[in-house]
Amino acid sequence: MMTTIITSATLLLSFLALIIDPSCAFSPVKGSAATKRTTFASSLLASISADNTELQPVRKVAIIGSGICGLSLAHALLRSGDIEVVDIFDSRTELDEKIGSGIQLTGGMAALREISPQLQRNVADASLPLERVISRCRPWFGNSNEPWKLLELDIQKSIRSNVEELITEDGEVLAYTILRGTLQRILHEELMKEHDIQVQFGKRLSGLDYSDSDSGISLQFTDGGSTDPKYDLVVGADGIKSVVKDFVNTGKTNADGADNNGSSSAIYSGIRITFAIQEGDEIDKDTTGAQFTQFFGNGAYALTSMYGAGQGEPVAKGAFLIYMDDDYIGPFPKRKAEESSDAKPLDENIDWTQDNRVPKDHVEECLEVLQAASIPSNDVARIVEKSNRFFDLGVYFHNPFSLNGWVREFSKPNSGWFGSKTSKYAVLAGDAAHAMPPFLGQGGNQAIQDAVCLSSKIFQYNSQFQQSTDEDNVDLKVLLKEYENRRWLPTASITAKSAFLGYLEAGSSFFSNFRDAFFFVMGKVGVAEKVFMDSAKPKM
Repeated sequence: MMTTIITSATLLLSFLALIIDPSCAFSPVKGSAATKRTTFASSLLASISADNTELQPVRKVAIIGSGICGLSLAHALLRSGDIEVVDIFDSRTELDEKIGSGIQLTGGMAALREISPQLQRNVADASLPLERVISRCRPWFGNSNEPWKLLELDIQKSIRSNVEELITEDGEVLAYTILRGTLQRILHEELMKEHDIQVQFGKRLSGLDYSDSDSGISLQFTDGGSTDPKYDLVVGADGIKSVVKDFVNTGKTNADGADNNGSSSAIYSGIRITFAIQEGDEIDKDTTGAQFTQFFGNGAYALTSMYGAGQGEPVAKGAFLIYMDDDYIGPFPKRKAEESSDAKPLDENIDWTQDNRVPKDHVEECLEVLQAASIPSNDVARIVEKSNRFFDLGVYFHNPFSLNGWVREFSKPNSGWFGSKTSKYAVLAGDAAHAMPPFLGQGGNQAIQDAVCLSSKIFQYNSQFQQSTDEDNVDLKVLLKEYENRRWLPTASITAKSAFLGYLEAGSSFFSNFRDAFFFVMGKVGVAEKVFMDSAKPKM
């Protein structure tokens, strides 16, 4: 409970700083005292743990997880001849294109373009340009049932005016929507086609060890299998329930692996989402752009959206109902978990990529919630009636202010309290590092940007290793921490803003008029546009 209170208070305070100017909070200026302290601390730690371990370049990388982050990282690492081996392991049995929702791609599309212009083109051709975002509310007074418009963002125009990083040389605006499963399919197929890389499915990680005799990292899995101790680096891209995050935090994972559901550091927000996905039909085949429309009600809100489903395929539609869990007040349970038969376990579906389908009866119950909340939209009901895939999930996130960081160096076995270091590391990326609420639509974008930033630091280390004659000037840990520092601020900022927006948008009916007025004013003065554009801007 105390951890939840501290986290919530920290998020609220940080949001006040981050919403106005993210660069002013926790962001050391190059050459500043803060930067020098960070560099000094890293150097000091390196010198304390130094031993006679012979440094080696990073040639063999294991990626845990084949979601958007893991697949993007594999592409990013293989764009150079530097890396000899990239192995990808995933606990799922396959990649199912029909699982999960859709996402928007902004900064993530720019990151894909940096990895490979052709890969970005393939994704764009399967996507739908994002044109506008509209927020509406039920009328406060009068007899009309026509919803009031609170704000409208012309995404294409705003990007052209504010974010030059999302405009290509030929004038294309990098703002799209696509089904998550479709994006994963394209990334996976291109990985096999271009690099002959196969994901090793059915491999749930249970342990990571360093072998002194082989100077490499080995992996163990719950099926009893293991790898040779050959890896120089392990990247945890295994989502919010990351096993690698457990290792980074504590230096160990669940020993037997049988009940290892991964990181227990995820925080349940008390917000739930039920959504339906309607596959496209011929009527929608000529749709040229996507629009997201929010409908605010009393204590809940709904969202309708459109997503690209593949090149030449009719667009898919989504209908979402977002509401507060009756057993929670924000992230705080109304009663102790042991007293509640409805306590939410961490192994429920907390990841957009997982399959937690629910019967249509449950969705119809949620439509009753929609009606009770006076949400002014028949669009949601129309999509639900025509949908054949229904999902329900709780919204979880990681505390961005964790002291454990995203990087851990392996220690030699039986090497004492401080450990004898090995220059072999585990590092986190994507949701494993910074799972965030989905209310700014930035989880996938930040994951792809992680992939570009992390791969660049690995390439930089290998280049330094090849060119340097003094091993003291080559330190992979320093570069991995630079990756973490570079990516922490934008992801922490988005997490804080997204959590704030989620509670505001789905808050109780007592705050609904305040919320409506807040969105109307923020739209008029340009803050809503600034928040969206700052989140969309790539920061790699």
